[in-house]
This record gives sequence, C-alpha cells and structure tokens, in this order.
Amino acid sequence: MTNRSEAATTPLALTSVVASGLPSELGTPSAAKYYEVPAVFNRRPDAVEMAALRGADGHAQLVTAGYPDVTLEIQDRRLVIGHTNLPQLERGLATVVATIVDTVSRAALLDRERVRDAARADFDDRAARAREVTRAAERIRFEPAPYPVRAG
Repeated sequence: MTNRSEAATTPLALTSVVASGLPSELGTPSAAKYYEVPAVFNRRPDAVEMAALRGADGHAQLVTAGYPDVTLEIQDRRLVIGHTNLPQLERGLATVVATIVDTVSRAALLDRERVRDAARADFDDRAARAREVTRAAERIRFEPAPYPVRAG
C-alpha cells in the first residue's frame, strides 16, 4: 500500500531494471529484437501519476523523442516499457522515460500542493470567521437598563 505522506512529498522515479523480468532468450540468436523491460519505481505511483503515464501525453513525449512504438504500462510498483530493448534504453530511451516519469510526478505533486494550500486557506478563512463571530457574540450583554424603559 502506498504511504500517502511519501506519495505526497516524494517525486516518483525509476530505480532499476528488473533483470529477472527480462526474456530468458536474451543473448541468444533466437532472442526477439524488441521486448518488455520492467523497471522498479521508488514508490507506488498514485492514481493521478498512473493515469498520466498511461495517457496520451506520455506517449506523445515518446513520439517526439523518436520512440513512437514504445509503450508504458504500470504493474504495481513497476513500469513496463514495451517494444524496446536494453541497448535502446542505454542509448537514451532511459533518460526520456525518466524525464516523463519525473515531469508527471512533479506536476502531480504541484497539483496536490495547490489543493492542500487551497484547503488550508479555506480552513483558515472559516476559522477566522468563526473567531470573529465568537468575539461579536461575546460582546453582547443582556443587562437590564439602570432606569425604567418606557414603551413607545
């Protein structure tokens, strides 16, 4: 389970390739040219980050960088980079993917911070109003007049 405070403050990043998740035929003549490469996240991505990484913007960045066939899929704490290979990642795709992950994560962190700041400001405004209303109510005194009051 994602530690919410960690997700709220730590940018999402990739730490390493999961070698045990690579095809067993790698290094043989029968190995596929392209395959899936699983990489480990430093923490579980939140829903906003997952949607952004799976979405059109992430793919558009891959296309712009010259990797139109590469795909990104999230499986738990792993990013599965599809239709690629280790040499392609080593020659620059890893940097492109890391930049996409960082951009998505920092945007999500900024959005969470804006929401938190707006909620804090709203709370502060409500608390200030409540204090002012309380002070106004405390100024009210129900004391009889020192002299008789005549009706109208």
